[in-house]
Amino acid sequence: MREELIAQLNAWHEEDQFEEIVSRIKEVPTPLIDEELAVHLGRALNNLGRYREALKWFNKAADKGKKDPLWHFRVGYAHYYLDEYDEAIKAFKKANKLDPEDQDTIEFLAWSRNEKAALAGDDDDSAEDTVTGSDSDSSAGADADAAEEPKR
Repeated sequence: MREELIAQLNAWHEEDQFEEIVSRIKEVPTPLIDEELAVHLGRALNNLGRYREALKWFNKAADKGKKDPLWHFRVGYAHYYLDEYDEAIKAFKKANKLDPEDQDTIEFLAWSRNEKAALAGDDDDSAEDTVTGSDSDSSAGADADAAEEPKR
C-alpha cells in the first residue's frame, strides 16, 4: 500500500498534477505524515507557488534532509521565491557543497546573490530613482523568471 502511494505521488509529479499530490497527502491525518510524505507535500506546494506552506513541510523533514542536496535546493527555492535571499543563499550553498555539479543549484545560488545585491543597490539608489525616475532593477530576476524552472 505504501509503495503504491509513493509511486502514485511520483507519477502525479511527473504529470504536473501537484494539486492531486496535495489533496491525497492531506487525506492522511497530520500526525501520520512522516518525513517522506512531508517532502512530497513540500515539493508539490513549491511547484504550486505555495512557498511558505512548503517550508513548513520541509522543516518536518529537516533531520532527514540535512545531508540531502535536493532537500536543501527545495528549501532554497522556496526562500528565493519568497524574496528571502539570505536564507536562499544559505540553502543553495549547502546544496552546492553536497552536490557541486548540480547546475540548477549553481544558477539559483547566483540569482539569489544577484537579487540580494540588487536590493542593497536599490537602497543606495532610492533617492536617485525618485528624482530621475530610473529603474535600477537587476536583470537577474527577469532571467530567473524567464528560465524554465526545475520541477524538483
